[in-house]
Amino acid sequence: CVDYIRTGTNDIIAIICAGLGDPDARVRSASCVALAAVSDELSDEVGEHHEKLVPLIFNILNDSNMTIVKHAMTALDVIIEGMGDSVVRYLPDLMQRMVVVLETGADDLKPLALSVIGSVAHSSGQAFGPYFGEVIARIKNAMALTGDDDVMALRGVATDTAATVAEAAGKDAFTPYLEETMKLALQGMELESSNLRECGYCYFGVMSRVFGSDFTPFLSLIAPQLLQSLRIDESSAFGLETDEEPDMDDEDGQGQLGMSTAIADEKEVAIDAAGELFASTTSGFLPYVEDIAKELVALLDHYSDSVRKSAVVSLFTFIRTFSKIGNAEKWQAGVPL
Repeated sequence: CVDYIRTGTNDIIAIICAGLGDPDARVRSASCVALAAVSDELSDEVGEHHEKLVPLIFNILNDSNMTIVKHAMTALDVIIEGMGDSVVRYLPDLMQRMVVVLETGADDLKPLALSVIGSVAHSSGQAFGPYFGEVIARIKNAMALTGDDDVMALRGVATDTAATVAEAAGKDAFTPYLEETMKLALQGMELESSNLRECGYCYFGVMSRVFGSDFTPFLSLIAPQLLQSLRIDESSAFGLETDEEPDMDDEDGQGQLGMSTAIADEKEVAIDAAGELFASTTSGFLPYVEDIAKELVALLDHYSDSVRKSAVVSLFTFIRTFSKIGNAEKWQAGVPL
């Protein structure tokens, strides 16, 4: 279906552009939703039309209807990912708008603004440098928030964005903020929120990639969290007292299934982080490899396809990293094994 739609991208964008400028609020809202959906599948193709799309979305951001503004920000976030360094020309206007949302916008718009900032940082790279200082200050504030689900959602997005901004700014620029943001991310892991723990693991993985072996001192704090997530007993979430597999087709158990799905998602992200941490810190991660590898092997039988896939990928990452540490000679064709 995506390949078929790709051939008509120009026509689809023309229709969406007409909708984004339509006087009817319902049409503008639907066009934003359509743009986000198409961009999610055809990011690069849609990104090529940024000169038409971005000004129209900027106009919608001034709309008094907050529902339309939310849809517009979601669409903006997605298309930025396909714009590459073309986003640089929009940086001043983009950052000014997003900072205003963070300062004075509605609570449900702030996570979207942070997500847009993360996408901008990722796409613009070093050009994001002039905005780093004012952004990281607001990110730290959001990472320290506590409250209801909406506030926790904002804190989670802030944690993700901190990692994205760190990767864009680079090791030297982010070093002064590493200690404090790590402390906030670890504090978030202690809260009763699977989403915050997922965001924390994503943050740890990216930070290890940015700082490499210099990230090793933090592993003693992260490894116990990893093991705790990997060892969560999901049978209680399904209401099971035995090792019986959960009935995935039980329509009456949707609440229990949803709870366990959140746990499975947390395990998947934790598994990915384990592979990233070992690959980035190499020998610094060795004290934790055995315990974590045992949990990964056990999760090869997990009911979730995503968890099993992540476990396989991370185990292969472990093997590659061991090979890298061992400095094994490169195999040559014709040489006996």
